[in-house]
Amino acid sequence: MWVLLALGAGLLQSARNGFARSLVGSISPVLNSWARFSFNLPLSTTLVSILVLARGAPLTSPRFYALAFATGLAQLLGSVALIAAFRHQNFAQSIVLHKLEVLFTAVIGAVLFSEAPTGLAWVGILVSVAGVVAMTPGTVRSRFGAGSALAVAAGLLLAVVGFFLKAAIVELILLNPWVGTGRFVVAAHTLFHVTWMEVLLLTAWLLYARRGELALVPRHWPRMVLQGSFGFSASLGWFWAYSLTFVAYVKAVGQVESVAAVLYSLLIWKESEVSRQVPGMALTLVGIVLVLTSGSPS
Repeated sequence: MWVLLALGAGLLQSARNGFARSLVGSISPVLNSWARFSFNLPLSTTLVSILVLARGAPLTSPRFYALAFATGLAQLLGSVALIAAFRHQNFAQSIVLHKLEVLFTAVIGAVLFSEAPTGLAWVGILVSVAGVVAMTPGTVRSRFGAGSALAVAAGLLLAVVGFFLKAAIVELILLNPWVGTGRFVVAAHTLFHVTWMEVLLLTAWLLYARRGELALVPRHWPRMVLQGSFGFSASLGWFWAYSLTFVAYVKAVGQVESVAAVLYSLLIWKESEVSRQVPGMALTLVGIVLVLTSGSPS
């Protein structure tokens, strides 16, 4: 189950990043991130309302809300950093560097959270990261500037997000043992609480520092709706998958996002030649297969 969720989330997230990329230059990174979460919120609210009517509201705790807030804050900072990176370098390079989060996640999980990958899984993670980097050779050779720094910062922040998020989900599971082993209910409720916190934080910032930007929403709302819809579907997949296995394994399989990002970059924005991307794509897919055959916990 977690494999399908991670693959689906990776593909959906790449599409969401594509819509975010299409808005760069028209709106600020903060408003771009606001659109992602604000147009996600109606969908997550609807889902949670249906679950509450069907199964009742789960118990929560101050610790759960603190972890959800930490998740939301780190995620929106990572989102803003990634979108800001698009302003300084091309889409594929930004996605590649931010996907170093897979390596960051494996190291953080092994050192701090007792989520040590198997030997074969480590090989798969490293191979997939090498494949992602190889997809855009210019990323390695080019000067490490503002765009690169922002993309790497986004990857580090999003690596931390996975562990805050998993801790919040575990807290909800402990408080509500009736949810069973499927974990869909706790994933949906956690997504809802993280999302409304993100919307609240970003709306407050826009009203305080960039009030006039919200007036741009009516002009760009169709792409914002698509960004929010794909973002909702991707986030639900990530949240659900994190509850089922190691965070690093989910992110490694989610590297399929990088393959999709390069294809979007090639086919939509014509940023490079496809022949140069094929070896990197192959390496990434080999790495994913190694992770899947490593005896991953489920």
